[in-house]
This record gives sequence, C-alpha cells and structure tokens, in this order.
Amino acid sequence: MKIKKIIAILLITLLFLIGCASDSSPEANDFLDTNETDEEINYTAIEVNQFTDSQQLKERLIESIAIELKNTENITIGMLQEREQILNLVENLFTYTVKEEYTVTEQTDIVGPINFYFSDGNDIYGLMNNKYIYIEGYYFTIDTKTSQQLQNFFRANIAPAPVPGE
Repeated sequence: MKIKKIIAILLITLLFLIGCASDSSPEANDFLDTNETDEEINYTAIEVNQFTDSQQLKERLIESIAIELKNTENITIGMLQEREQILNLVENLFTYTVKEEYTVTEQTDIVGPINFYFSDGNDIYGLMNNKYIYIEGYYFTIDTKTSQQLQNFFRANIAPAPVPGE
C-alpha cells in the first residue's frame, strides 16, 4: 500500500510538471528589436509661452490665415478667413486687458477652443471662456456681453467647407 501511495504521488508530480512545461521555446523573432524600426518617428516639440511679450503674440496672430471658434462639443461655431475680419478680430482682442496670470474667483462657462491657423502649419490653440480668452500664456479679460458678441460674430461668419480637388 505504501508503494501505491508513492507511485501515485510521483505520477501526480510528473503530470504536474509536464502540464506546466511549455512545448515551444521563445523565438528570436517574437521580440521587437528597438534598433530596427521600419519608419523613423519625428516628434515636434510644442513650445509653451514662446512669446516673450504680448506684442510678439499679436504679430504672430495677425499672420493667421483662419480663426475658428468651436463649442465644448468641438463643433465649429464659425470661422474667419477674410483678411480684414482676421485683422479686426486680432486688433480688438488686444484692446482687452491682457494678463499673464488670471485668478478664478467664480465658476464661469467655457465657450470652447479658439484656433488660429497659419500657412506654415504652426497653429495656435486657445480657449474662450465667458470671462477671458486664453492664448499662449496670456489671458484677455472680457465680460459675458463681449463673449456673446464674439460668438455671434463667429456665427455670422461660417466659412464654406473646402471642395476636394480645388
């Protein structure tokens, strides 16, 4: 009886070891070789607050070819593409009080992103709130009435979608 118990234990141990062993060994091709990539990945660093003063920011914004205002669902409210409208908006923007820091005293409503597009592809993205417009480290303080006027201005200027092939 003792021999049967020893054989049973050995048999169970043997089955356990066989069941845990894998029948395939890892192959050299199973691992990614980080030195051999098919394509080179280039990342462009984003500089935050690259403008040392608001005048440099103004000069850059004047060069924009389009300005788009979106709502919080990322749906376009309107887009300015006419040169005169872009110049007027940028000039008006810099008539507001410009601050490098803004202390939030109350909860305000976010209107959505305001995006400035450039021909060189180095676009500037900001945020419009009912109390301020934030662009590249600068806060342009506005009031709710001004915010509503700007939204209405963008709504009145919806740029047509580009036609493929033109």
